[in-house]
Amino acid sequence: MTIISADGFRALLENVPDGFLVHDQAGRILDLSERCCVDLGYTREEMLTMSILDISHGGAGNANLDKWRGASEGQAISYRDIAVRKDGSTFPVEIRLICQIVDGRKLFLGVALDVVERESDGQHAAFLAQRMDERNADLRAAHERLSIATAVGGLGIWDYDIARDHMVCDPQWYRLMGRDPDQPVRQVADMRDMVHPEDRDLVTEVHPTAAKLLAEKRDYGIDFRVIHPDGAVRWIRSVACIVEDSEGAPSRAVGFVVDVTQSRLAEEALERIALEDPLTGLANRRRLDEELAKACQHAMRTGDPLTLAMIDVDHFKLYNDGEGHVRGDAALKALAVILQSVTRRPYDLAARFGGEEFLLLLPGVDQPESILARIAEDLGALRIPHPLSPVAPHLTVSSGCVVAFELADVTPLDLLVECDRALYRAKQGGRDRVEISYL
Repeated sequence: MTIISADGFRALLENVPDGFLVHDQAGRILDLSERCCVDLGYTREEMLTMSILDISHGGAGNANLDKWRGASEGQAISYRDIAVRKDGSTFPVEIRLICQIVDGRKLFLGVALDVVERESDGQHAAFLAQRMDERNADLRAAHERLSIATAVGGLGIWDYDIARDHMVCDPQWYRLMGRDPDQPVRQVADMRDMVHPEDRDLVTEVHPTAAKLLAEKRDYGIDFRVIHPDGAVRWIRSVACIVEDSEGAPSRAVGFVVDVTQSRLAEEALERIALEDPLTGLANRRRLDEELAKACQHAMRTGDPLTLAMIDVDHFKLYNDGEGHVRGDAALKALAVILQSVTRRPYDLAARFGGEEFLLLLPGVDQPESILARIAEDLGALRIPHPLSPVAPHLTVSSGCVVAFELADVTPLDLLVECDRALYRAKQGGRDRVEISYL
């Protein structure tokens, strides 16, 4: 069955100078150009019942399956293989694929280049140069057809002459970038104002990037942010093949852009979940360990002090027993809000350590008394009833804190241990109090 049947896509399949095909992540062939059929000696009907693995003699079938299954949307994949004709003869090919999600299904749009002549020695250099010139001309002639075809998959095309610093982009490219095609982008520098400031160098460093990719035999692929005129920020994935001239230098790059904002937001949400306590929204133990290690390294380099405080809800088990776990969870959330309110700087961190224990990481702080006092005061102001507490009629906390001024011989574990000892002293001293150690 032909999955992609738009007239524009059919035009693309039959006019791209090399074999063009579409397959799914299991390798099943879903569509292909007549050039593929001619090269391999099969009819179109025969090939639509076959898999890529049926025409591959490269011995890397399982590895290719793993590549396809693990590919992400917009990812470019290139590899060498040995193609098998219907008569059993073989020839080397270079496969270049781009992964797209169409109607929720992972598909691979690919070009198969016959590289028999590339495997020969220098006597074919002139032929190769002529063949490349022909392909470049064909590619430019097919640009309009390619624009129609890629609109089906939400792709925008760009074609960049590296030597002349000249860009040609289709209307879909301008739509994805949030720009008016009547105000064309002609040079890479013209893109700077539309790219997020943090990503501008990534997008515009052309020559070193192209040379590096050619040297490493890799295709181009980056994710970057664009800022639309209305202020909306969108994530764009750009992938391309680098075309080299007869001397092996990068001369052109031809590629696609696709909007990957939704997938990036989903990835960020998953990352937040992986580093966030689900009940309180504070950092979890995993993120705490990461940030504490970074803070120790920074303090060791700069000589700045570092404060770590462990905060424990007094007699929380009695609270849960008397008020129930639902109110217990609500109490922990209320305390979390207070902890977030005292960690305003970007490098401060409030984390749930486990159960009713929380940690505050305060780089650069050498006098934490007022911060810890404020936590106790804000919690007391809520007057959350705790009838079973022998300390007070409302919810209270005990805090153990360590302030480190010299971390050359102090590890993150050492700080946690010292915090725990200080907290133990606070509890032994009657709770609802603060104990501070200095290192």
